[in-house]
Amino acid sequence: MRFKALFVALLMILAASEARAQDYDIETIEDHARVKTFKYQSYDQCYLDAQDQVNSERLSRKKAAALLSQVPKGGALLVDLLGAEWRMANGTNWTFLVTDQSGNVLFRSKGHNFYEPPPAYETKKTVVHTRHGVLIKHEEAAVAPAQTAFGDRVYVVSDKIEITVALPDTFKVVVIDNFNDNRCLYLLTKTKY
Repeated sequence: MRFKALFVALLMILAASEARAQDYDIETIEDHARVKTFKYQSYDQCYLDAQDQVNSERLSRKKAAALLSQVPKGGALLVDLLGAEWRMANGTNWTFLVTDQSGNVLFRSKGHNFYEPPPAYETKKTVVHTRHGVLIKHEEAAVAPAQTAFGDRVYVVSDKIEITVALPDTFKVVVIDNFNDNRCLYLLTKTKY
């Protein structure tokens, strides 16, 4: 009997996680800016997350209602931005536009300002052979704390942009790198079940 109850509970957990699956298809149309990852959380997903927070923190009805009323009507964009320097990666350098299919701007926002993380340090050792012996020189230099797959040192900023307006089933998101004058363009379409 216990095994049967455990099996039913497992099926319920799997069904709940399946319901939280991405309900928008994301197509990358342009990819010229340094956006490492781009994700979209719909209003439904944000609302489920807020309900989970209410349940896990056992909030009072008043606090629960306040939290659920703050869920962004258009969902949220989750992006990881890259930059060779901190000011290139920081959210204030980025602009986010949400448009309908005709190009009408529905929402516009700048990224958030974050504190610069402490740099990592890289030690270089130079060995010089002379007539008088061997000289070893150590140099330590500050470098960006993260690395790309190609070994380039970069700063990475994870930003969450909450969209305050309700969105149609199909819309576009433009992520603009103001520092380098580049952009990424994504087309999001609600999946039909």
